[in-house]
Amino acid sequence: RHLGPEGLERLLPADADHPGAGSGHSGVGDEGRAARQYAGVGGRQPIVGPGDELERFATEARKRGVIFDVGHGGGSCSWKNAVPVVSQGFWPDSISTDLHQSSMNAGMKDMLNVASKFLNMGMSLDDVVARCTWTPAQEIRRPAYGHLTQGAVADIAVLRLERGKFGFTDSRRLKMEGTQKLTAEVTIKGGQVVWDLNGLASPLWNSPEAERFTSRKKGR
Repeated sequence: RHLGPEGLERLLPADADHPGAGSGHSGVGDEGRAARQYAGVGGRQPIVGPGDELERFATEARKRGVIFDVGHGGGSCSWKNAVPVVSQGFWPDSISTDLHQSSMNAGMKDMLNVASKFLNMGMSLDDVVARCTWTPAQEIRRPAYGHLTQGAVADIAVLRLERGKFGFTDSRRLKMEGTQKLTAEVTIKGGQVVWDLNGLASPLWNSPEAERFTSRKKGR
């Protein structure tokens, strides 16, 4: 959970804190801890101080190697905290959902919705992808995941970047408008297609390949 300035002083390098929060913590590696990044819930001390200035204890913790994660959840991402923080260059090290029944039906929704929020706050697409994949894998000491190098596990997400007019709500159900949104087109797990939004991995029903495709599927 977010521990405030006194708690952050006790964290070691590679421990993880989500600035602006104070809910329950989860494991990061063997000795790491995690709280939430941009909460606006009563009783949780944000890392935004008077005048929307980033609190010094947060920058000092990052210099010591403390990891800052999003951990959106149902109450841990408030625009009034997130926007001032990122405008001062204090981006999260990793992006996560804290998925549960309440958060998936509220402002969090899913991983790509959270990722899209940071796109619209100014994070580059490359940085968003890295903070959703390779960086978290390093944080939890799972180097086999989060990358597509030769010999890696074939867990692949094919994403589409949509452009238009979109709305994103925070944990307080307040909206921020945006012009970019990530959508999952295809998901491959262990080399097998497990999600295909628009049939990109399938042949047309009346094509010569259709019968061979269905035969291969039946043979598995």
